[in-house]
Amino acid sequence: MLAYNRAKLCNLLFSNELHRRLAPHGVTANAVHPGNMMYTAIHRTSFFTLACPFTKSMQQGAATTVYCAVAPELEGFGGMYINNCFRCLPSPQAEDQATAASLWELSERLVSERPSGLQAV
Repeated sequence: MLAYNRAKLCNLLFSNELHRRLAPHGVTANAVHPGNMMYTAIHRTSFFTLACPFTKSMQQGAATTVYCAVAPELEGFGGMYINNCFRCLPSPQAEDQATAASLWELSERLVSERPSGLQAV
């Protein structure tokens, strides 16, 4: 659970840094939470049967992403965390600009490294 929470924090940090870097060019970025587990035909175990009342359909899960892509009221606004088609306040950790910049730099470094034996295309 700790790894999952950290991954979600990184999503918010990365989205905020992406917005900070692209906003001067007229591009906005927001972090979108599609909701809890999505229910599909794959989920036929007893755990998912118990969790079903708390899950979303794929259409419900996509609603917030679609909302962020087309909502005129969000035009020009970025650096936000959107859940269930509403703006939510992220944790103070998720708004730490120094951490966001460090994560960005680490990501750039990791992406630029190439495992030995692989050639550039």
